[in-house]
Amino acid sequence: MAREQAGLSLEKAAECIGISGASFSRMENGLSKVSTDRLEMLASLYQVSASALIEGSIITMPSTVDLDRMRAVVEAVQKGIYQPRVRPSPEKVGIAVAEVYRMEIERIVNDPKAEFDPSRYNGLIEAMFRK
Repeated sequence: MAREQAGLSLEKAAECIGISGASFSRMENGLSKVSTDRLEMLASLYQVSASALIEGSIITMPSTVDLDRMRAVVEAVQKGIYQPRVRPSPEKVGIAVAEVYRMEIERIVNDPKAEFDPSRYNGLIEAMFRK
């Protein structure tokens, strides 16, 4: 559920959009209609698109931290490529970026304050791009 993924209680979400908890519960359970304005407020509150709320396909928007971390991962992979002087395909670069980012996401889930340290991935990147 989008509200839960956003880390909000029913009461807090209701307060944020200016309705009672009971009204919010009825709306959330499909017992009352949702206005376009409220739908937009909820989408903003949950940081998802309004269409995702309607379709039930909730995908959260990346945060600034996520985007900054992704940029750092791409830079680390790019530097690793230039070290051994290889010319990998875009597909291989994409695989490397995705794998390093996946590992980094696992790391920051366990330690949210962890700084990005590209040296943690040097061995992996070098192994992926050896001739």
